[in-house]
Amino acid sequence: MDTERKKLIGTRIKRCRQENEFSQEELAQKLDMKRSNVANYESGRVVPPGNVLLEMSNIFNVTTDYLLGSTNNPYSNISLDDNDLKQIQRQRNKLTGKDRERMENMIKMLKLSFLDTENEEGDEFDEEDDL
Repeated sequence: MDTERKKLIGTRIKRCRQENEFSQEELAQKLDMKRSNVANYESGRVVPPGNVLLEMSNIFNVTTDYLLGSTNNPYSNISLDDNDLKQIQRQRNKLTGKDRERMENMIKMLKLSFLDTENEEGDEFDEEDDL
């Protein structure tokens, strides 16, 4: 594994740890290891073994693919295609009032994790179709 990938993995581990407001010591305790191990992972000096990556993904509620730098989407490997988006649009158009507003709010939240990932892959969405 090249140095750049190791640093990316370390950066993602550190970011997830900080977003979850854990110190290195607290994360190390959750992983049943020494704080120096966590520091080595975060610095990119050492890549965590698979079982540790899996445990971290569970602690941080992200995918192992995200921690490994295989995807920029931390939450899911699910992607939406054009048919999925059209179906969502059709269902939204059937709703009225508070139900429609709730669905639009959910779509806006999901857009951060799903639709933006699709855009990174080169798909373009018409803004009107996003909701």
